[in-house]
Amino acid sequence: MAGKYSDVTLRGSARVNKAGGILVLVVALAGVWPPVASAESLFAAGRAAHLAGRHLDAVVALRAYLADHPTDAGAWVWLGGSYYQLGSVPDAVMCFERAMAFQPSGETALWLGAAYAQVGRDNDARAAFLRASHSPRPQTALLAQQWLRAASGRQVPVLEEEMIPEAYAYVVSWYNPRLNPAQVDAIVRSVLYYSTAYHVDPRLVVALIAVESGFRVSVESVAGASGLGQLMPETSRAMGINPADPVGNIYATVRVLRGHLDRYGSNLQLALAAYNAGHNAVTRYNGIPPFRETQWYVYNVMTLYRHLAGS
Repeated sequence: MAGKYSDVTLRGSARVNKAGGILVLVVALAGVWPPVASAESLFAAGRAAHLAGRHLDAVVALRAYLADHPTDAGAWVWLGGSYYQLGSVPDAVMCFERAMAFQPSGETALWLGAAYAQVGRDNDARAAFLRASHSPRPQTALLAQQWLRAASGRQVPVLEEEMIPEAYAYVVSWYNPRLNPAQVDAIVRSVLYYSTAYHVDPRLVVALIAVESGFRVSVESVAGASGLGQLMPETSRAMGINPADPVGNIYATVRVLRGHLDRYGSNLQLALAAYNAGHNAVTRYNGIPPFRETQWYVYNVMTLYRHLAGS
């Protein structure tokens, strides 16, 4: 949500690859590689290695940590995510199953469903996604519902540099099939118009809105953020818009994002962190704040954006 941190909602997105499996995005948490190999440093090292794409290093550190902490569900999730990225999906399944046994959660169920799908256990995958869809966390439940649709074969396409409204309409409808054609048209036209006017890649705007609200027009978060780009009331007032109006909401969303891009020299990750947690938090921590939701949010928007852009 724009400018407001809340640790009660995890955000995410997913896509179906050509083989029909589901690419799951990691829970992005901050970490650094410490100089002393204590238990805590091994766990932090594993997280840091995973986030840096050094998945083999992550496996080594997390396995060493779990040797002394075999019931740490969070560490099993990180290890499973590393195995998943390495293509060792059966090992990932084992890790996620252990995590679910020690501490069940909707987020772990999403990981497990994705791993099941990759090894062809489609019924188990659907059961895991269905379990996640009942999560008390609204964003997790929404994501699980989207992945259930993805498991049925519909996939989010790559959006070319040429702004083709029909392709954008497909993506918007994929995320929220309850929208009527007039609503889809208004959303697509607004995204393309304001993105062009303020020199923001419309695919980045689509990724942001998909993670923020799943293209639900009237959704409101527990923190009071409203609409497609999850604008806080003070932001809507400052912009002079009604957040329930999708055109006005998208206008304000693009304006706020443009402002953060200008502030951080078009550094996408810092701009997204500021959109989620506020620029004061980014300044205070001199980078992406160590908030679980913000780390997850930045990772998932960036991953979806790269997919939509075909990179």
